[in-house]
Amino acid sequence: MPTPRVTRTFSMLGADGAGKTALVEALLRAGDPKRASPDGSSARLDAEPEEKKRNFSLSLHPESFEEGGRSFHVLDCPGFAAFLTEVEWALQVTDGAFLAISAADGCHNRAERTYDVLVESGTPAIGVIARIDHEQADFDRALADIEASLKVKPVALQLPMGAGPACRGIVDLLTMKAHLLDAKAWGRYTEAEVPAGLKAQADALRTAMVEAAAEADDALLGKYLEGVPLTDDEICRGLAAGALAQRFLPVAVAAAKPGLGVRELLDLAVRVFPGPETHPVKGKDLGGHPVERRGDPGAPFSGQVFKTTIDHFTGRVDYVRIFSGTLRPETTLMNPRTRSEERIGHFFRTDGAQTQEVPEAGPGEFVVLMKLKDAHTGDTLCDREAPIELPPFKQHTRPVAYAVHAKGGDDKAAAALHKLIEEDPSLELARSADTGEMLLQGMGQAHIEVTVERIKRKHGVEITLALPNPAYLETITAVAKAQGKFKRQTGGHGQFGDAHVELQPLPRGAGFEFEDGIVGGTVPRQFIPSVEKGIRNALGSGPLAGYPVVDFRAKLYFGSYHDVDSSDMAFQVAGSMAFKKAMTEARPILLEPIMQLEVRVPEEYVGAVMGDLNSRRAKVQGMEPATRGVVVRATCPHAEAMSYDADLRSLTQGLGYFTMTPSHYEPVPPHIAPKIIEKRRAEGKVKGVEEEK
Repeated sequence: MPTPRVTRTFSMLGADGAGKTALVEALLRAGDPKRASPDGSSARLDAEPEEKKRNFSLSLHPESFEEGGRSFHVLDCPGFAAFLTEVEWALQVTDGAFLAISAADGCHNRAERTYDVLVESGTPAIGVIARIDHEQADFDRALADIEASLKVKPVALQLPMGAGPACRGIVDLLTMKAHLLDAKAWGRYTEAEVPAGLKAQADALRTAMVEAAAEADDALLGKYLEGVPLTDDEICRGLAAGALAQRFLPVAVAAAKPGLGVRELLDLAVRVFPGPETHPVKGKDLGGHPVERRGDPGAPFSGQVFKTTIDHFTGRVDYVRIFSGTLRPETTLMNPRTRSEERIGHFFRTDGAQTQEVPEAGPGEFVVLMKLKDAHTGDTLCDREAPIELPPFKQHTRPVAYAVHAKGGDDKAAAALHKLIEEDPSLELARSADTGEMLLQGMGQAHIEVTVERIKRKHGVEITLALPNPAYLETITAVAKAQGKFKRQTGGHGQFGDAHVELQPLPRGAGFEFEDGIVGGTVPRQFIPSVEKGIRNALGSGPLAGYPVVDFRAKLYFGSYHDVDSSDMAFQVAGSMAFKKAMTEARPILLEPIMQLEVRVPEEYVGAVMGDLNSRRAKVQGMEPATRGVVVRATCPHAEAMSYDADLRSLTQGLGYFTMTPSHYEPVPPHIAPKIIEKRRAEGKVKGVEEEK
């Protein structure tokens, strides 16, 4: 089937609870009444058990459908804060976005964060005041809330005829006609004149809309100032220009359950969002030189993998957005990241939880590819003769980490987790070099918890989560000397090594240094590296709590040897003994990891956040105003920051968020260190003095 003449590819965004998934269900129903839930629920899209349990989307849901001879491809995006990384990825592979805002609740529940991501992407958007049929719906309040909360000028494109269950239609401000909802046919309406009671408000909103459109286009502004009326197409051209420049936010109205305004949303998508033919993508060729591709069906093929799933029954499934060219069966494409080739057999479109085979697909379309060899989320697939690599998906610092323990052993858990990481690259699995724990890192507590549930359901692996052990270290604060003498006599040759070592503190972060201070050959040259090796082998377990020892210099300044019995091993043991004895005299202390926090919160929560940071032994470095709210920068001990994600959400009603990166080490306060040492000794992590001897 040839590519439809009109194709639009867009994302559906919104905070959790705004009604975005129900809107997508309604859009699907507009294309085919059999495809979506007749009650306007999200039952078809939020089909995973984890989504049903929480009643909101947890991952990208791609859908393709046709309506009125037009082809639409939509990504329903998660609204919960911990999954905003996927929103960024969605905006990279779509040409426009609808931003759902609840008519009852306004811009709360992290709508601001979603809009920030939208603005950063540069994607043109249309706001949708959804759930206009809700009992507490208030159009004027929602419109004012958009300006107050999102800091953007809202430009109404429609006016609801009533609010709540009594809403019977909308006024289209472009045509100045009333669309009266047909109670007998879902989503259908009859056209009528604007009711007299709404005429004044509709005229005022239309004037504001025309002025905004004219100001976004110099040619239109000149015509408007000359008093020449703008045509509907010219107004839409100005609205599209303003949306693309993000000068204002065009705002529509909809209610998913009765289908109010749903078909109008599709009309707006066509008139305001750019088509693939006008939206070229930029990348690099294999030599790193800039390359551009236009959305032309006859151009060399290029597409990007935006979602991957791995299933026991279907295997690996990759979802691809096509940017240029035409994909046909039995085509060989290149993956520029790996320089490998992928043979494409049959491919499909999504139909809810089902797929439908298609004979070809072109720019702006989503396709489903089965069993690719080595493609990952964010990878480019392109024509072998005209390679292009599109920008990879952005990755953020993962602020939340949990230690994972699995029934049946860590190896089984690691294998299952690696499969999920292929599906969701915003997760990361690492083995802590300091504590040996297997750490699962993600964008938030909910993100980690959902991952654990999915592992159990998809791979049968039960995982328990625990806060990770902070990677404490030990160091010294004074100079100390000690002798390590190892002497052992057996039936044949014995073992003899004698090393005198001095420990000196070094600045924080200096690590470990070894100094050869031998004069006069008291320790033969071949055994000096042996002493260093013995000390290095003993660094992994300090005398206080069994943590690695850092930031000191060990100087070998004297020793003795035996012509027959001295050996490499004997001097290794002697060096280790000298180090351990000197450590006990060098006033050892514990060091704790300090994290750098950047916390973004609405201004009204700054006081509560500052108080909480102080209770965590954090040191606030400064504050500065942000687009919305305040950025607080602070350093905080890792032990106190591990539970910060859940606590910050609770303090700020879900509106605050943060990034956390390792910063440096500082001494553990004297009133806290004994508790850590006692716990480690109770766990058997530290040998007693008698055992050391």
